[in-house]
Amino acid sequence: MREEIYQWMKNLAVFYILFTAALHLAPDSKYEKYIRFFMGLLLIVMLCTPVFSLLGKGGELMESFRGNYEEETLLRQQEELENIQILYLKKGIEREITEKIREVFENQGIKLTDAAVHIEGERVTALLTVEGALTEEQERGLENGLREACGIQKGDYQIQTAVDGPPAVDRASASGTASDSDRNADLP
Repeated sequence: MREEIYQWMKNLAVFYILFTAALHLAPDSKYEKYIRFFMGLLLIVMLCTPVFSLLGKGGELMESFRGNYEEETLLRQQEELENIQILYLKKGIEREITEKIREVFENQGIKLTDAAVHIEGERVTALLTVEGALTEEQERGLENGLREACGIQKGDYQIQTAVDGPPAVDRASASGTASDSDRNADLP
């Protein structure tokens, strides 16, 4: 019994030294309260351990803690797996809808250069880029085709026209002055 008390006192002394070192190693004083909180919880466990061992409940306490920790870990892992599955399903559905959109545009004889589909909850939105301007008849055909094939309503998609493609580096900038000029810099 006396040996157990001495061992417990040694553990408390080592704990106090580690606690003080952890406080001094904290990168900022704002983390001090978190270190104190965590170390306080550990101190409570350390102080209660001899009492539980006297009552014969020390092993049960550790098993209970281990069981709860493993259960929480398992729940967290299951939740992460479910989130990953949802993400993969969402991306797969977005790819499927993109392919259906491409088919609708091909059926209308319109060249689709880019399609970005996004699913948020139950709402599907799309940003579509086509070559050339669309006629009213083509727009109506696309509206009907997108609604029937993909379930996308008129307000949930936007069609952009790519006239000449993305601006090149050597073209004039938006301010009107050329980014690539023929002027020579005064270099040695």
